[in-house]
Amino acid sequence: MSSDDNVANARAMRIRWRCRRGIRELDIILTRFLDSEYNGLTAEQQDAMESLLSQPDPQLIDWLMRKEAPSDESIYKLVERIRATAGNRA
Repeated sequence: MSSDDNVANARAMRIRWRCRRGIRELDIILTRFLDSEYNGLTAEQQDAMESLLSQPDPQLIDWLMRKEAPSDESIYKLVERIRATAGNRA
C-alpha cells in the first residue's frame, strides 16, 4: 500500500469516526452516506465533508431538515447530496 493510500485510508477512518454524533438519526444519515458515496467524492468534496462534520449537531439537523441552508456553497452542495441519498433509502 502506498503512502497516499495510507493517508486516504486514515482520512476516511477519521471521517467515519466523526460521523458518529450521538444523535441516532444523524449517525444513520451520515454513516450511510459515507458508506455509499464517500469513495466517489472529489478531494474538494471530502474537504467539505470534514468542514460539515465540524459543525454542531443542531446546525447539522437544521441543514439536513431544510430549516436552514449552509452559506458555504461546497457544504450546501454536499448537504443536498446527503439529503438525496437519505431520501433514496425509504
